[in-house]
Amino acid sequence: MPSELPARRRVVGFTLLEVLVAIVLTSIVVVVAYAMAQAGIDARTHLTTQLRDVQSTRAAREILRDALRNARAQDPGDSGRGGVTLSNDTLSFVAAGGATPLDPDYDWIFTIAPGPHGLMVSAVARGHAAPAVVHFAVPEVTRWDVRLLAPDGLTWRSAWNEPKLMPRAVVIAFWNGDRLSGLPLHVVLWPGPAPAAGDPMRSPGTAAAGLQGASP
Repeated sequence: MPSELPARRRVVGFTLLEVLVAIVLTSIVVVVAYAMAQAGIDARTHLTTQLRDVQSTRAAREILRDALRNARAQDPGDSGRGGVTLSNDTLSFVAAGGATPLDPDYDWIFTIAPGPHGLMVSAVARGHAAPAVVHFAVPEVTRWDVRLLAPDGLTWRSAWNEPKLMPRAVVIAFWNGDRLSGLPLHVVLWPGPAPAAGDPMRSPGTAAAGLQGASP
């Protein structure tokens, strides 16, 4: 009988076309996975930045609230001591003591005004042995509106050049572009009956007319 030819061995492996298809599919999966991961990282970074800005704004509001509560009129015997002034969107006043990061044992001269990097706050200690200055910016606030209530409780002013007189109250609205950044800050500077003048910055969600929602 004629001898049988050996069976043809079957080649095990991938063809060039199969390898190319696998490479293409793997590349697509990698690109999609990277895009999803990058989107998650970007979203987390954006959220972290927003939270930091909100916390910074909240901290600044609390510092200003506490400082304004301790603001005082100009000492008649010292023309450079105390007094509240407001001109060209710049608010200046002297606060008797302060909260962290301010040393409560000293008076602090505050100067607050919008700047290129947000709302700029500067506090300088009076009578400190070594110069003590606190500077910080609130980047979320690009502009602000400040109104001071006259002692008679009848008139809100956008300028104040009478440092020997203490305004009765202050209302501050913080803005980021054309968007109101939080509710206006209300602070009563000295007690008394409810003012006759309504809140000049009343908006939905704020207190009713007057300073019923003001900080005591």
